[in-house]
Amino acid sequence: MAPLQVCPGRRILFQRGVAGLAVLAAASLAAGAPPLAVPCKPDPPPAIDGNLDDWAGVPMAGVLDRKEQATWGGSTWKSPEDLSARVWLAWRTDLLLVAAEVTDDVLRQSQRGSGLWKGDCVQLYLDVSPRTEPGRAHFGAGQFQIGLSPGNFQRNGDPLADCPPEAYVFKPAKWALPGALVAAQRTARGYVLEASIPWAALGEKGVSPGRPFGVEVAVFDADGEEPRAVKLLSLSIEKWAVNRQRLVAAALAGADGHTPPVAATVPILAQAELAPKARQRFSFSARPPSPGEMAVLALKARMATAKVAGYTAALKVTLNGTVLDGRRLLNKPPEVQGRDGRTYRQAAADRFMTYYAPDFTSADASGYGSPGVKSGEFELRVTDLLREGENELMIENACAPSVTARLVLADGELRWGAPPPPPKPRSGPPTGRLPVRVPVRNPRTAYHVTERPDAELSIEVAGERFSVVSRFSTPAGKWERGSNACFEHTRRIEPRAEAIVVYDTFRNLGSENLPLMQRHEATAAVPLQKIWLAGHSPAGLVGTASAPENPTVLGATTRASLGLLPLNDEFQVHVATTAAEGRLGLADNQFVLRPGRTYTAEWAIVPGAGTDYFDFVNATRRLLEANFLLPHCFAFLRGGPATEKWSDAEFAAFIRRKSASLVCNSIMSPSYQGHYAHGVAFQRVNHDTFRRHVDRVHRLVPEAKTCVYFHCFINAEEEAAARFPADRVLRADGSHANYGQPFYSLFFPTTENAYGRAVRRSVELILDDIKADGVYWDELEYSAYAYHYGEPWDGCSADIDPQTLRLRRLKSSVTLLTQPWRLALAREILARGPLIGNGQPHTRSMARLKFPRFCETGNRSNCTKAQLHSPIALGDHLTERSEEDAYRNMVAALDYGCLSHWYGDLNVIPTRETLAKYMYPVTPLELHEGYLIGEERIVTNRSGLFGWGDTSSHEVHVFDEVGREMPDFRAPQVVREGAHLTELRLAEGWSAAIVRRASARD
Repeated sequence: MAPLQVCPGRRILFQRGVAGLAVLAAASLAAGAPPLAVPCKPDPPPAIDGNLDDWAGVPMAGVLDRKEQATWGGSTWKSPEDLSARVWLAWRTDLLLVAAEVTDDVLRQSQRGSGLWKGDCVQLYLDVSPRTEPGRAHFGAGQFQIGLSPGNFQRNGDPLADCPPEAYVFKPAKWALPGALVAAQRTARGYVLEASIPWAALGEKGVSPGRPFGVEVAVFDADGEEPRAVKLLSLSIEKWAVNRQRLVAAALAGADGHTPPVAATVPILAQAELAPKARQRFSFSARPPSPGEMAVLALKARMATAKVAGYTAALKVTLNGTVLDGRRLLNKPPEVQGRDGRTYRQAAADRFMTYYAPDFTSADASGYGSPGVKSGEFELRVTDLLREGENELMIENACAPSVTARLVLADGELRWGAPPPPPKPRSGPPTGRLPVRVPVRNPRTAYHVTERPDAELSIEVAGERFSVVSRFSTPAGKWERGSNACFEHTRRIEPRAEAIVVYDTFRNLGSENLPLMQRHEATAAVPLQKIWLAGHSPAGLVGTASAPENPTVLGATTRASLGLLPLNDEFQVHVATTAAEGRLGLADNQFVLRPGRTYTAEWAIVPGAGTDYFDFVNATRRLLEANFLLPHCFAFLRGGPATEKWSDAEFAAFIRRKSASLVCNSIMSPSYQGHYAHGVAFQRVNHDTFRRHVDRVHRLVPEAKTCVYFHCFINAEEEAAARFPADRVLRADGSHANYGQPFYSLFFPTTENAYGRAVRRSVELILDDIKADGVYWDELEYSAYAYHYGEPWDGCSADIDPQTLRLRRLKSSVTLLTQPWRLALAREILARGPLIGNGQPHTRSMARLKFPRFCETGNRSNCTKAQLHSPIALGDHLTERSEEDAYRNMVAALDYGCLSHWYGDLNVIPTRETLAKYMYPVTPLELHEGYLIGEERIVTNRSGLFGWGDTSSHEVHVFDEVGREMPDFRAPQVVREGAHLTELRLAEGWSAAIVRRASARD
């Protein structure tokens, strides 16, 4: 076997097998380079049993054992003995087959379902529709992220502790894989994993040799005690990202490993420059299009100038004697609106508008640029004009006589791909009866609870019976259900209107630290039909989660439901929720009780007289007293050169069109040593741009408030480790933790340590020197590493052996260790002005401060993290490139009962006000799928009869599918049983806000 090689001109690793097959390729192949050939596996099909004997003769897809393949967490990769793998891919007409032989010196997998990525696993990334929307980077229709877990090789018969091998689909959300099989076997050096996935489960049928697709295989490693992946090895050596453009180009091959040649692109020109009125011919060969294929002529063009200066009709393109016109444009509309508010045509009869610019991208960021439109790139539909064999392309600088600039061309090529699918027709407004959507009055659940011996509770609700049994570990290796030689246990229950609060009190009877795990398991007398873990509903009714933001597990029968959640700080931070074999589990597997001390674990049971997840959410929110005022519409707007060049009118229009009442300046400029000025480093940069930004906002939009970015855990100072040696966040191996890069090291601030005293000075600068109104606090609970393995100890956290039940080692929750410092600083900020946080509270103590916090939505299902506190989704920076993108994400967030804040600034330039104008201020009363009811307003993407069950008058604002307000929309006001209701019949993609106006309220 030849050594690993690097292909010249591109970052590609490949391995030569016995047949000399190049089987490891990069995501973006150079013209003519072969794709990764995935061979057909002839009969017999492999038995999915974790034994790879029947893979003999199948060429490997790749060997993962090189430093450059550690594309994420590479600084923690030590050697192939630490982590490496051999990977195989194969296919049959009905199955996609995956196998991996993994070397891993420490096996860690304690999670199931959506949490399996936190442990050792193999992840498969697929693009089964690479020719559909080939320019789209983010995963969407046709792309899959599939986790394949080897499990924990534990077979104790405890479904809440055993983790069998499994497959879980992360993207698309809520996608099941019926018929998928996963098996694994433990080896002396790691494990072997084998999986089969039916093509039909991926929505595919009739696959055959030559079929192109994109693929990536990544082996994740979690070496530490806490469930957290720290590194991965991948086929491609490109920087890690879940991105279509990064996937390895692949194709299905025959059993011999040969793939029928299919050219995806044909190069036409690399670079050219044309003087005014000059023209140039380019010849190229093309094959006839296959059925269902579309040919696209793509090129870049600009008028050569030293700076951006508008555009002119200059680019004239003729293919095989036919002049191409604006009707053939695929990547931009005929007319766009620039950031300056003007509209610009993209074609004029037989010529295309070409921008004066020093490069192909500068115009996009100027006032002439339009969000989401690449002014220097042209994609033209030419399928009907191609000839088999030789084709002639003529390009001319057909500028006006007064123009002297030269036309610059680059990257001309013919692309083959599937035509974009026709958009699915949107559903129109509903007809017929509409549901009444008003907040519940005097909420109360009719249930009966009986306390039984041996820590058992029996709950009856809606004709269903549930049992909740508790057990507690002892270092003697036994699980107990009450007092014993190690600890004394007492229980008190407190029935409330919608929940049962349980108080379990323990007293350590020994003279040493007592590892004390607690597990509460709920079962129903009839089978559960659906479960939710941290707000997610896995299709297989099996999973695990460790999510303090939404620390819940919920199960539903056909008639009733039962949910569990922790209440006190320690339990919430340590929380683990599970579901398997009809059991729901709530656990703390990390608690230690000091000698002679007493501890009370508080947790709640939430019975439901129905099966709706949002009924559980709302009952839990009321239990947690989570309905509080969210006063601001928040938007990022950086300072520095990027926006200081804007006119005052542009600057003010940005804020007002986003309806932003709280504007946040970032720490992008000025930088510190070329990096973001995180932590104490912020104190070392010049703050003039920050002061100017505050002054400009106050001067131009006096009704808006300002805040500045703050991060308390990351410190970018190069000498930080030497300056704060005792305050470093330490990994389990004793090394200093960082935020993925060594120059972003992690520290924990406390009320006693030097780092806590130093980093709080950044907040003082923001409020006292820069004169901002408030603070935006990023990653408020912890950053990257949830636990610190060093002094000081938080007094309650440890790694406990799940087999022996003995204490392995003490550790500290960064959240608990720093909480007194963070609480004190948050109170000080709130006394001065607005405070907004990134990430939801991990403790009851922090939640009681009741200030707004959002969740990031690179994955939209992250909205579940916000459902139990501050239901706000931050816009998605991965997909938003226009205000329409942002609006669509606002509408989508409502599916989770969440409102929205703005993320992108330079790439989401508003041209009008939209739904955000009517979202705030709001005090949530209830969250539902598709809408939120607040005291002041209702925001919805659903139809219905909306109101508050009183005689309030309603002001209605309706927005269409692109976010334009429709002032003539008819929303009748009706009266039902004396209550005023607004009748809304919304088409798909539309939204509305109903503002409650002063009137008599019941």
